[in-house]
Amino acid sequence: MAVSGESRIGSKTLRAPLMVSLVLFVFAAVAAGGTVLILTAMDKMAFHANTLDTQRAQQTASGALASFEQQMASATSDYSAWDDAAKAVYVDHDREWIEKNYGVFTGAGTLFDTYFLATATGETAMAYKEGSPFSSRFGDYFGSSFATLRAALEADMARGIYQKTGFVETVDGVAVVGIAAVRSSQGSLTVAKEKAIFVIFARHLNEAVINQLAHNYIIDGLRLVPKAPADRPFAAVRNSKGDILGAFVWDLREPGTRSYRQVLPMVGWGLIVIGLVLLGLLAFGIVIVRRLMADERAARQLSKEDLLSGLLNRAGLNDALDEIEAQAAMGRKDAVLIYLDLDRFKDVNDAYGHTVGDQLIRGVTAGLKHLLPKGAAFARIGGDEFAIALVCDDTEACCAAIEQAVIAFFREPLIIAGRLASVGASMGIAVSPQGVLGSAELLRRADMAMYRAKASRAGRAVYYQASMDEDREARMTMANDLRQALDRDALTVVYQPVFDAHTRIICGVEALVRWNRNGHGFVAPDVFIPIAEDNGLIGRIGEFVMRQALLEAANWPRISVAINISPLQLHDVSFVSSTAAIIEETGFPAERVILELTEGFFIRNPDRAKQSMAQLQRNGFRIALDDFGSGFSSVGYLREFGFDRLKIDRSLINALGKTPKAGDLLKATVALASSFDIPVTAEGIETPAQADYVSDCGCDELQGFFFSKPVSAGEISCLLEKAGWTASVA
Repeated sequence: MAVSGESRIGSKTLRAPLMVSLVLFVFAAVAAGGTVLILTAMDKMAFHANTLDTQRAQQTASGALASFEQQMASATSDYSAWDDAAKAVYVDHDREWIEKNYGVFTGAGTLFDTYFLATATGETAMAYKEGSPFSSRFGDYFGSSFATLRAALEADMARGIYQKTGFVETVDGVAVVGIAAVRSSQGSLTVAKEKAIFVIFARHLNEAVINQLAHNYIIDGLRLVPKAPADRPFAAVRNSKGDILGAFVWDLREPGTRSYRQVLPMVGWGLIVIGLVLLGLLAFGIVIVRRLMADERAARQLSKEDLLSGLLNRAGLNDALDEIEAQAAMGRKDAVLIYLDLDRFKDVNDAYGHTVGDQLIRGVTAGLKHLLPKGAAFARIGGDEFAIALVCDDTEACCAAIEQAVIAFFREPLIIAGRLASVGASMGIAVSPQGVLGSAELLRRADMAMYRAKASRAGRAVYYQASMDEDREARMTMANDLRQALDRDALTVVYQPVFDAHTRIICGVEALVRWNRNGHGFVAPDVFIPIAEDNGLIGRIGEFVMRQALLEAANWPRISVAINISPLQLHDVSFVSSTAAIIEETGFPAERVILELTEGFFIRNPDRAKQSMAQLQRNGFRIALDDFGSGFSSVGYLREFGFDRLKIDRSLINALGKTPKAGDLLKATVALASSFDIPVTAEGIETPAQADYVSDCGCDELQGFFFSKPVSAGEISCLLEKAGWTASVA
């Protein structure tokens, strides 16, 4: 045993130097590689700097040529578009003036050194060079490039362009030449084109000119060579056809190479210092790495925690579920996951703000922590969603105990920041027998059970059942059938009449959608409308109902058409424009259309509701608040939103005669609407007594099965005829 222990110690002792040597070798390799990289980078930087300087010089030389040509263009324009010149040439034939202002100037100025005066027939009338007359015809003096330039001018004169400039070859070398017709200062000829006189100016790229360009544009050693070199950069001097007449070349400065040579010794010393520093950092780096590894472990743990509640987040829950499933499999027990969603949490957020909502989350977290059994994983996986995961021996008893504890906890209102917050909880439970399901499937099942619990509004726990998947599949199938029905225009629209409370004469209709599902029969709207909302079909249904209703109501005189609008339609930014487009398409008056909205949308989205209502009302639509009295009925939003009509929920009508205060509540509701000058429609009228009572209360419109069930458009037309209304185009 002693020998074995010494062997282990010796092995560790040998391993440490080897590791240090390996680290030192790696550092040496890094230093050598870094040195090569630095020198390579410096070489590339030098090459890049040389290239940039060469490109700059090339661009500058090309710019100098362009500027040189532009100066000639300006000088040609100034000396040809000149009223005095036109008078001297065409009217006075004043040769002395021409020689003084053109010829002599070739020696006194720097704009041109050679000048010709040419007649319309191509004859040379005057020639000056460097201030003195000389005997040469311009055709003999200039090379072939000039003929091309002159031909281009003759073509341009038909379009009112009377001058051209370009580089040409001459007897004395390469020059920039400007040729122009003598004309008025306004630029127009004062004689016929065939009688025009031309001035020709030339400025040669001689040594003095090139030296001046080199000085002005800071180009060392600038010179003109007859041919473009193949082994160095150049700036070509081209004639108007693009042919090269010569090329500017210059001395290469190579600033990158010079800089490289200057800094190379300093870089060498710097690399030596860096190597020493790297060795010194080796020991320090080991300490830092250890600290970083500890910080990384802490950060990894923190990444799995919810910052607000301090519980596990979704990532932490996934890890915890894997461990719990493994424990359940080893102990042949059940892994249980309970999804918990707070009821009415959004109401607290909307009423008191997110700060109070955050405090509520912390309070719920603190309270539930004390209720959970030891070893349970507790996580917050969403805004108001929590998860409890644990291993159970007796699953039913364990879940029942947690359910009762949670229900008892939420039975009393919570006091948050001095405010009472009454919330509840909907729970979904999924069980993985002996941990066989896997965390992903367990999460899916618990989530599905939780949503079923929330839909039931029972405030209790619901276990996952296989039928939930069947229901989900059935909903998906129904959604597909509904989509196909929309594609085939298989939906229909029926109308429930609305009657005047005093005359009992029809005054409007409410458009209602119906679906006779192929192979299943009629499907109730409260079944397929939520499915349409969940699957993005409600917008298409809404447009279909509106278009169909307005087309069929076009022949019903003075009849208003009420159409129910889903909150999801109002969330669509294109809803206002699409309704306006339907009005334009059908030609139906927008003021006869009543859009019915439920009060839940105005409570959840007050700002969006105001904006949508204002846009719709500007387009002529009337807005009715539907199902008033079924939910949060508030005087505040009756005052805040400008409703055009209020529809009392049928629950208030059904309560008449059944509860002692039902009548008083109905009267108070109608009086409330009247105080805001909002007309009231009572829906759900099923007996004569109900009709008489709500009329006496002040409702001005009545709707319900007592008057008529929803009927087809043809039956509405018959009903109007019986009432003595004459059909006409709206």
